[in-house]
Amino acid sequence: MNLDTWLLYVIAVLLIAISPGPMAVLSMSHGMHYGKTRSLATALASVAAALILMMASAAGLGALLSATEYGFTLLKYSGAAYLIFLGIKLLLTKASGQGLDLQHIKSKGTPKHMFKQAFMVGISNPKDLLFFAALFPQFIDISAPQGPQLAILAATWALVDFSFVMLYASMANVLAPTLKTSNKLHWFDRTSGGVFITLAAILVTRN
Repeated sequence: MNLDTWLLYVIAVLLIAISPGPMAVLSMSHGMHYGKTRSLATALASVAAALILMMASAAGLGALLSATEYGFTLLKYSGAAYLIFLGIKLLLTKASGQGLDLQHIKSKGTPKHMFKQAFMVGISNPKDLLFFAALFPQFIDISAPQGPQLAILAATWALVDFSFVMLYASMANVLAPTLKTSNKLHWFDRTSGGVFITLAAILVTRN
């Protein structure tokens, strides 16, 4: 893979990563509640889900989903349902009426739980399979060995994805000390919940 092709790919990936989506919202929520250090689990889960989808796409699952309407529809609605589930949980968060204790909040989240939640958000969107299936061929030279090229594309995506998840988590963590009352955190959760449900509706209605 030549440098010009890779730079074009990097630009494409950066534009995709910077656009807010379910993982960005979740990483901000995790950063706000548990801190940026524990949000490493969120970033690793996002990368793991993306790499699995890349491998599945390379193996032809993306093309299969594109050709099989019912399979794609089932996965699409399953992913949307999970986002709605997360959104409702956040919308039902109640204010405790006490000041926000960041240390107490950070102690509640376990890396295992955060990883599982982020992985489910990342893996449950079948459109990513189709996206990888459509994106990768644009940057692969079929006259050269494809394995090393796919490795470069995947590693680049993983690095950018990890960086942006941590960036969103860190941005939220910086805001956390300014939340002097739990009522403010409560409204942050409600807003995040509404965004999750909105994103689910977009995923379901978009072709």
